[in-house]
Amino acid sequence: MKLAASEAFKKLKLKHYQQAKVTTTKFYQTKPYFSMPEQVEKESGVLAPKRVNQVDLFKRYTYEVLPALEQSVELDLLDKVFQKVDPVVRESITQAYIRKQVEQLAQQPDPLSIKDLDDNTKSNMPREKAKLFLKDWLDLNPIQIGKWIPLNYELFKKTFKFLSPGDFQKNLIELSKNFSLMMTDVGFKTMDYVDSSIRIPQIFQYKKLSKDNFHKEGYFIIMFNVLKGDFNDELKKHRNNEIFQRIFATSVNFDALLTVILNHWELIQQLRTPEQRKEFFKSLVDQLLEKIDQQQANASMPELLFSTVKTLQFQDFTLDLTKYVNNPFPVPKSLIENRFGEQYYGYSSNLLFHGDHGAGKSGVLMQAIMFAQQTGWIVAVVPSGYNWTSLKYETKRHFKTGLYMQPKAAQEWLEQFKEANQVHLETFQVDLSLYGKFNLSGVHDDDPDPCPNLYDERRGYHFKDFEKFTTQEERDFEEAQDQIMSARITLKIPKPQYLHEIIDYGISNAHYATNAVYEVMEQLYNTDKYKVLVAVDGINWFYRPSQIPSFRYESDKDLRGHVPPYHMSLPRLFMHFDGHKIKNGTKITASSIFKLFQHDFQPKHVLLPQKYGIKLNGAPLDMFRSFCEYGIQTGMWKCDEFSQNTLEQFWMETQGNYFETIKCMKVHWRDI
Repeated sequence: MKLAASEAFKKLKLKHYQQAKVTTTKFYQTKPYFSMPEQVEKESGVLAPKRVNQVDLFKRYTYEVLPALEQSVELDLLDKVFQKVDPVVRESITQAYIRKQVEQLAQQPDPLSIKDLDDNTKSNMPREKAKLFLKDWLDLNPIQIGKWIPLNYELFKKTFKFLSPGDFQKNLIELSKNFSLMMTDVGFKTMDYVDSSIRIPQIFQYKKLSKDNFHKEGYFIIMFNVLKGDFNDELKKHRNNEIFQRIFATSVNFDALLTVILNHWELIQQLRTPEQRKEFFKSLVDQLLEKIDQQQANASMPELLFSTVKTLQFQDFTLDLTKYVNNPFPVPKSLIENRFGEQYYGYSSNLLFHGDHGAGKSGVLMQAIMFAQQTGWIVAVVPSGYNWTSLKYETKRHFKTGLYMQPKAAQEWLEQFKEANQVHLETFQVDLSLYGKFNLSGVHDDDPDPCPNLYDERRGYHFKDFEKFTTQEERDFEEAQDQIMSARITLKIPKPQYLHEIIDYGISNAHYATNAVYEVMEQLYNTDKYKVLVAVDGINWFYRPSQIPSFRYESDKDLRGHVPPYHMSLPRLFMHFDGHKIKNGTKITASSIFKLFQHDFQPKHVLLPQKYGIKLNGAPLDMFRSFCEYGIQTGMWKCDEFSQNTLEQFWMETQGNYFETIKCMKVHWRDI
């Protein structure tokens, strides 16, 4: 008969405790005596113990004793947790432990049968193939971190028809001839973050939601995602307000306000029904409009916004924002611990990954993208921010708005988006109330001027002073082109029924491609029916001058005659950290510094709080072992055999950097 979970766990603990005790006892019986001279040995009749080197003892302690002791401590800690959880979780803990640990421990030799040190120094990794691969995403859980999910190469080509994020995946496919993803700890947490960003409005009607449990992380996340959509619906009514455009362009102030609201049960009580939420956020926006100084341009961070607004009144409850100036993101503590730790706020509408070249930023982005696509999400991916700001694509200037369009780049994006999401586009119905409000360059009818005539006090000129230097011939050409540039895609497709109709027309007509991209993204940002993930790799390139020259920017000392990405249609659409505007989904981004020498990009460089970003530092040793084993099994690394010491040395030399590791594998640098 199968043992009960608790009994099995106790027996397992006892077995490994005894094993640790035997191993430790055997080790300490071996003392580092020095050999006595042979003459003294004969005269005394005492046989001197065999001399043992201190270094060898330390190695033996590390490889034999410590693992056994660690196992005993781990079991003891699990046992303490075991007594505090309910039976369902208890059974889950037991099964997870058995799946991951017991199998490995059962393969270890009995401590009593350990050979002499001389025979054990080579301690090579077992050359039988390690179980690296999982069957599918459904097998994935925290216990399986370090495993690989094999995916179809045709799926890769379909999802990334022209380009994929970063060099990492391209190199892996090129060398190993297959498409697989290694699940890292950060990757798993990112997928959990993506999966938890869906909208479930019924949460406020949930009978078990009470004053005692509303602050728990599960309820917090679901309520946050519901309020995100309702708050946005109200903000859209003020789309032409430049103050709001500046304050809520990124999600920082937006997320901070929602987080503070969700910390008060009195306010949650006022958000039970859609009608109550609509009235609540109307009151919130009206108060913000009233209290924010129209001349104040520095309320782009929560600390400044809260100091300016001070208090908000909702029925008979007064929300004092000044209490949160020093802690604008009071999320549940467990959320911080279970997500990315103290380096991240715990939950928000965006994720930004940054770190050195080869640290795994694009790899994590790829894991999230493929997970979303395989679990029914629509994915909108910008695989390279650098390409859109380089000279790769021809540009055309929209004379009325001043924005630079890249028709060929827009066509490629539409084609790749269509290939990746074909299954959803056939049934995605267009919301005609949102359609037809963008011009050819992507400016909404209610948006402020995208290229305002700002005055530079330092240099003493207005931005549009460049018009003084245009010739009559150039002005005549602009007037002749005005009618062509005034066209919209609505003239060609007045009432599209499905989203693929807009995409197909943009692909076949470069002139309307940019307009089509904006119409598609507007539908995605406002859908309730589909889950949407927007992913951008190399977003930091949207915050640097582009490579596209223009005399209009010669007077700007920072731009030095190059067009800024915020005056380019495609980068302008994807450059903001605006995941809060996605009604049913989220946005994740990553920096890319492969063409920048010794560049250290951080969130503060793009006016984001430091805790909005996750810094990656390459693979830890356990992940590195899995990565190397994958390289050997797939033929990517022509290395027949290597010792544990060699592997650890390899990790130390590369610091777990994926790019450096692959570079070494390519040139067959280490083959021992």
